[in-house]
Amino acid sequence: MTLTKGGKDWLATYAGSNGCFQPSGISYKDADGVSHTGSTGDVANALYVAHLVGKDDVEIVAGKSYSDFRDANGGNDLTLDDVGWVYDNDGDPGESQYCIAATPTPTPTPTPTPTVTPTPRPGRTHKLTVNSDPTGASIYIDGKDTYRLTPETFELEEGTYEVEVVKEGYEGCKWTVNLYSDITKFCTLQKITPTPAPPIEIEVRRGEVKGRISLGESRIPRTITVGSTHSFRIRVENPSDGITSNHRVTLEFVGTGDVAGKRFTFSSDWSDAVEPGRGISLYVDVLLPSDALADSVAYYELWITLEGRGA
Repeated sequence: MTLTKGGKDWLATYAGSNGCFQPSGISYKDADGVSHTGSTGDVANALYVAHLVGKDDVEIVAGKSYSDFRDANGGNDLTLDDVGWVYDNDGDPGESQYCIAATPTPTPTPTPTPTVTPTPRPGRTHKLTVNSDPTGASIYIDGKDTYRLTPETFELEEGTYEVEVVKEGYEGCKWTVNLYSDITKFCTLQKITPTPAPPIEIEVRRGEVKGRISLGESRIPRTITVGSTHSFRIRVENPSDGITSNHRVTLEFVGTGDVAGKRFTFSSDWSDAVEPGRGISLYVDVLLPSDALADSVAYYELWITLEGRGA
């Protein structure tokens, strides 16, 4: 305990009456400037709380502050044990009462009487009210769920408590509460904006029209007669990595030798839709005119062009 005689006498002078601690009737203010009436112990507690919250120079009692008390107490800070001692010696029924010592005068020796041991009384209790906006938040005290929702009032013994308010989807509040008088704590809950999940990137491409000619499965006459129609069958395959498409083939006969410079072109109709991995046979009717010859025989190169379009 750091409470000196100077500190006790200061409390008896400014937070007492007639040089003694008092169990009631003392006017004082808390660190927030709110007026109260209580015991010398209540004043000591208000001084202690003012120091805890960094308000050493705020008026608490009789125009005096915590700094004034500390000077009288030899520069020593007030502790919780000191506050408890003041409560236990403020003259409450069944308790002793501290008074500033007067100049002793001779007194007759009293007849000894049996010492009466005071009956211990329950610890002091105060009300802790917890509220929030919005209401309906869970209340935890010293890490334990009270299974109560805001607003709620608790009757608790004096002491220090860790109080937490929690509500799903909101940022809660935490306090260290020094409960030596009735206290109300209010929490404005801030709604938590969820972080959106990152988008999934999907690459979208235009499918390609593909196709190939299978000469092995085609029917291509090697000798044709002018003036006669010859049917060419061209087998077209749509690869499995293509898209459903229509196809058309064009046959171009390019003259060589005596017929160089002559060209004749014939095309099939567009096919029905061909799915990937499937094939189709396209037919081209070829009729070469008589002027395709310079003599009795002529030789032509055959060029095959395959076209495709999305179905």
